[in-house]
Amino acid sequence: MQRLRHSLTARLLVTMSIIIFTICVLFLILINHYLQDSIVEEMGEKALTSAYLIADRPDVQAAFFEPNPSERLQPIAEEIRKDTQATFVVIGNAQGIRYTHPDPEKIGQSMVGGDNDSALVNGEAIVSITTGSLGESIRGKVPVMVDGEVVGIISVGYLTEEVQQSINAVFQSWLQLTLLVAAVGIGAAFLVAIYVKRQLLGMQPTEIAGLYSAYHTILEETSDGIVLASETHKVVIANARAHELIPQLKEGVLLQHVLPEKLVREATIRALEIPLQNQDIILSKAPLERDKKLGYLYVLRTKLEYEALTNELNRVKQQAQMQRAKTHEFSNKLHVLLGLLKHKQVEQAISFIRDEQHDSTAELTMLGKQAPVLIQALLEGKISEAKERGIVVTVDAENELDQYPEQQVDALVTALGNVMQNAIDVLQKVEQTDKKIHVVIQQYKHELLIEVHDNGPGIDEETAAHIFTLGYTTKDSYDHGYGLALSLQALQKEGGTILVEESHLGGACFLLTLKRT
Repeated sequence: MQRLRHSLTARLLVTMSIIIFTICVLFLILINHYLQDSIVEEMGEKALTSAYLIADRPDVQAAFFEPNPSERLQPIAEEIRKDTQATFVVIGNAQGIRYTHPDPEKIGQSMVGGDNDSALVNGEAIVSITTGSLGESIRGKVPVMVDGEVVGIISVGYLTEEVQQSINAVFQSWLQLTLLVAAVGIGAAFLVAIYVKRQLLGMQPTEIAGLYSAYHTILEETSDGIVLASETHKVVIANARAHELIPQLKEGVLLQHVLPEKLVREATIRALEIPLQNQDIILSKAPLERDKKLGYLYVLRTKLEYEALTNELNRVKQQAQMQRAKTHEFSNKLHVLLGLLKHKQVEQAISFIRDEQHDSTAELTMLGKQAPVLIQALLEGKISEAKERGIVVTVDAENELDQYPEQQVDALVTALGNVMQNAIDVLQKVEQTDKKIHVVIQQYKHELLIEVHDNGPGIDEETAAHIFTLGYTTKDSYDHGYGLALSLQALQKEGGTILVEESHLGGACFLLTLKRT
């Protein structure tokens, strides 16, 4: 019982039923009032019209001058009474003495009701409601005029009791129709209540309010930016953190005006790094669906908040790539040694081992003992990966690299890694046997220069003009077109930049600069 009392369905049904019942009662009151006024007015007009018709008849007027007017007028009055369905048609002389009456015994008596003066004295026709010999009635009274003089009076009337019966009959019809409408309305209210309950997943108002309060608190307290967009990519909800990260986010704004269009067109995005509002943002996107697509949920995270974890993951990834390449390369070298030993070529095996040891030592020391480990590891990993793909990478360092601050090392690793990876990917797709990447590192007193040359197809002028633009890519995928933009942004934060030009090898040359601090 307590549950029913608090049920949303019951509340809606009761409330809507009360509203429908109240409207129906008010409607019936108005209808009854209208019927009372309109039917009484209609019967009064009918009585008055009938009285006028009788008063204007020549035979009626002539009967007033006969010795016995009742003898002539009584049949006429009764005939008209039956034709008009009036309760009575009474004709009297100038003194108000009846010449006709439905009850013949009352002929010759004075007319009662006290409403004859207007007709007999003033010569005016009137409609009145008064009590006569037959009871209360609605009367129309008209004087009988002959040569401008009042010679008699015509009174046609309908008992109010009979009029009320007519009113009640019409009201009963309206009452039945109103009850039918009320029943249909209450049925519709029940269906609406059921529909609302289903739309609210069966939850009650207090539960909805509690959930809304909890969700609102969670939405505002989370450190991530949360954006809910409609199916047409309009912003529906954005929490305070999202407004802080992207001030342009307002309700109703199209996300195409805030985010790259390629991202908006994608249905699902997982942890994509893009620069927005002069900061790196980690963006995730997922569709919201329940029976049908409702919209999209965007989650925005600043890279600074997760920078330590991101850097660590990048290092692990680079180390994994390097180890994978070296493992593959080492496996090949073991196969070579196995073959030499099987053929008893011991001296060649020893020479092969010494040459490999010399190459490894050279790789580890090509930048100097003070060089940052991450840059050294990156180069070694890319050299191994390129060799695996049939690409020769050479590194020339005119001076030994010194130690650099951690922020500058991270920027160099991001930029150099992206540039070399792009060169490897481009060369892997071209049809040529001699594939080369040449890295030149020059360290000056106040600046570090790194050139990355390749002998690939190069970069045309139009592509070069947009290559550092966020989201620009020649590949048909939403998660490309960000590497060089992020690389440029990372170097610019540390006082550096990236330029692109034609390489002496025939392909592209990327020039990375970094001011030393």
